[in-house]
Amino acid sequence: MSLFSGDNEIGNILQQAVKLKSAQMNEKRKTYETRPFFVQHTLFHGEKEDFKAWRQLPFDEKKVISERLKEEGNDLFKKGSWMDAIEKYEEAASLVHYYWSTDANWRKNNRGIDDDVLKLVDDLGSTEEDAQWQRKHRALCALNLAACKQKLDKFDEAITACDVTLELDPKNVKALYRRAESRIRPTKATAYDHDLAIKDLAVANALDPSNQTIEKLLTRLRAERRVQREKDSKTYTGLFDRGQIYDKARSACINVPGRGGAAPLPSAKGVLSSSPALLLSDVS
Repeated sequence: MSLFSGDNEIGNILQQAVKLKSAQMNEKRKTYETRPFFVQHTLFHGEKEDFKAWRQLPFDEKKVISERLKEEGNDLFKKGSWMDAIEKYEEAASLVHYYWSTDANWRKNNRGIDDDVLKLVDDLGSTEEDAQWQRKHRALCALNLAACKQKLDKFDEAITACDVTLELDPKNVKALYRRAESRIRPTKATAYDHDLAIKDLAVANALDPSNQTIEKLLTRLRAERRVQREKDSKTYTGLFDRGQIYDKARSACINVPGRGGAAPLPSAKGVLSSSPALLLSDVS
């Protein structure tokens, strides 16, 4: 019988102790946990000896290394090595935007990840040109991460990466298109997800009206939503006419917990995966 099984008094005590420790650790890393996954990972990249040295270099030298790492990621992406490409893109951005701990022994002393000793470094160099390069570089790395995550069907993480790109570059058409794709490709995508995708595509279409791939997808999604709304309208009307309470009927028929109460729509994965839009699906 395991001590942690909970079938005995000692096991119960140990389980409670583990839960308490876990709760304490989570409380200490609240800010850290709000950061995108790839920013969180920069804490661990900094434990590599070469990264420790690179982060101390003059900004111009860090730029050269960062660009090289990104290009290595692009080569890996083209070879289909998505996981290895992800590591390179994360590393490329982590020379100029990263977490580090003021407690050098945080792993050894069981302190763990603690907001009190974590610092988020945002190295913008010494000139406006440096700052512009840094923001563009981080935006591209995040955008390339989104492309990798799409290949791995990790659409929530792809959306997170696109969010960061759009924070840094609000008019990035690729990020808008890629985020729209990531919203509708999962089989669990709902009407609400499609509406968000339509909003992104509408902005992308306004920014790049000559891009036929964006226009075609936007047109198709709008048409699908019109059909869905017509079906919903007929369903609600029929239920109401039969004397059923509207709110209960709506909840029973279309409510999906945690997804804004919208009914699922057909996944667009098959259509999007065959998209000829190299401009929108490649890495930069």
